[in-house]
Amino acid sequence: MSVHPYAQSTVKNPQYHGQKLKDLIEKDPEGMLGKKCTEMDLIRLAYLDAKDSLSVQVHPDEAYAVKNENDHGKTESWYILEAEPGATLVAGSDFTDKEQIRQSLKDHTIMSHLRNVPVAAGDFICIEAGTLHALGAGILAIEVGTNSNTTYRFYDYERKDDKGNERPLHLEKSLDVVNLASRPEVIHSPYHADMAQKKTLLKRKEFTVELADTAGSYVSSTDGNSYQVLSNMQAECLLKYEGGTMPLHFTETVFLPAALGKYEIIGSTRILISSVQK
Repeated sequence: MSVHPYAQSTVKNPQYHGQKLKDLIEKDPEGMLGKKCTEMDLIRLAYLDAKDSLSVQVHPDEAYAVKNENDHGKTESWYILEAEPGATLVAGSDFTDKEQIRQSLKDHTIMSHLRNVPVAAGDFICIEAGTLHALGAGILAIEVGTNSNTTYRFYDYERKDDKGNERPLHLEKSLDVVNLASRPEVIHSPYHADMAQKKTLLKRKEFTVELADTAGSYVSSTDGNSYQVLSNMQAECLLKYEGGTMPLHFTETVFLPAALGKYEIIGSTRILISSVQK
């Protein structure tokens, strides 16, 4: 789900089929986003299916991105849907200064400094701007983050393409923005189909992420101040709201306008609820 110029979401359901989400927001910003939200408060969701380890990256904060990239800063979070046994992700390092980083790249010891964290299905982690990070191989995750597409590639395991070329790195910009103190921790939330729960995973000024295990039914509403984004993390269910119903399949995401009001999830599944709380 994105309104970023890099990736524009197209609406799927029949009433607005083929229209861009951004266009619908521009037609009715208060009804879509809410009385207290503007386009500055839009978040972005994407699925990451890592067959191989992704490059080690770092994102700038808002001030650096605005000044240098004409973009927003990027703080993101990952919810793990599937993970092969032994799968890990990179979340920070043991570096204490930037010269250490330069030296480790020269002597090819950088891997020994990266902080590898084991993960399983149901785990969640927040990657603040400035954090060295990477998904490891064998992980399917959904990323919830700010409306940005600025990524600095810090390290790519010295991989080469079929012509012997390595992908370009962005070392100097990475060193400009890296926060060596950032070492985020995983939140564990195993799923049990017969156990209802509501849990806040993250609450920041940029966005909030909650999970709701429905165990048959979950009722909530948008309050008119902000939109919600629901992502189905488990089994097919039904979304019921005033004026209609729609199926919500595994990995599907639905944007709930702020003006929607009451809704119900019917079925046993886990819903990730992303929003901006004002």
